Amino acid sequence: NRFQREKLLPLYLIHGEEGFFVKEAVSLIKSRILEGDATGLVETDGEMTSLSTVMEEVRTPSLFTSGSRKLVLVYNADGLFKEGAVAPPSIWERYMSSPPIDCVLVLVCKDVDTKGGAYDKIKKKGGSVNCRRLKGNELTPWILERVRHYGKQISLDASRILQENVGDNLLLLDGHLEKLALYLGSRTRIEVSDVEELVGYDRQQKVFDFTGAVARRDTALALKVLHQLMALMKSGEEAQKVIPPMAWQIKRLLQAKRILASGKGRETVARELNIRYPRFLEELMNQTQLFSEVELERDYQFLLETDIHSKTNSTDTRLLLETLVFKLCK
Repeated sequence: NRFQREKLLPLYLIHGEEGFFVKEAVSLIKSRILEGDATGLVETDGEMTSLSTVMEEVRTPSLFTSGSRKLVLVYNADGLFKEGAVAPPSIWERYMSSPPIDCVLVLVCKDVDTKGGAYDKIKKKGGSVNCRRLKGNELTPWILERVRHYGKQISLDASRILQENVGDNLLLLDGHLEKLALYLGSRTRIEVSDVEELVGYDRQQKVFDFTGAVARRDTALALKVLHQLMALMKSGEEAQKVIPPMAWQIKRLLQAKRILASGKGRETVARELNIRYPRFLEELMNQTQLFSEVELERDYQFLLETDIHSKTNSTDTRLLLETLVFKLCK
């Protein structure tokens, strides 16, 4: 894309309420600067640090990235940006006029004064990324475009039903599109019936209950929840409908496990996985302590193998899923 070809700037200001766009922008910058080597990454919370500390970090060469760039990424930086923007020439204007040659600073803010002098200076140099929320008729074109990322299409009616159930949070919408794409298998078009089958609070809660039972090796409870999920699906193709949301949840647990293993905390898990409800976050954190990465990778493989088996063999689906439960709980 265009960003990969542009000259890197010393400062990027990512601002706005839409978490999906923020996440995408941060991911692009990380990928471009770090190139898969996270030793040059410094992440901090603007509410827990001072502006002087951030500037000192920016000016201090990294001990681990000789010959390459350092990336200083500050989340919740609203207060720091406001502090640095007062009394011209602002700290940010001075920083842009004489930046370090081997470091890129990224400020992630929810709300900034877009009429301020510091903002204008940054925007003129192309370092401002506006991550505003999409509303109303902007959502449908985004969904139609985003689903192509997963190699699928979606009908207009299915898109409308998805919006009615999920709302305008793009991170949540993207998560459901990922689940739907996995659920479709070789089919390429998401229809209303697919959205009705997979999207909904009851099913999400049941899937959470299922992975919790598996984490605790409670085979009896896992079987009970499985049967409840099968009843919710109301179809003779339970395996094709039950397995994708299970696999999606196991993948989320694996992502959370790796985030925690990297030294980051629950706030990062909630932000990266877009977990809005404290009860779900608490349960996810508890479940990650009961799984190892190896077990999660193994369970994900079991789910994928069972999914393939259900589509290529005539085995009774109930027996197939119950056998899967015994494997997962072993």
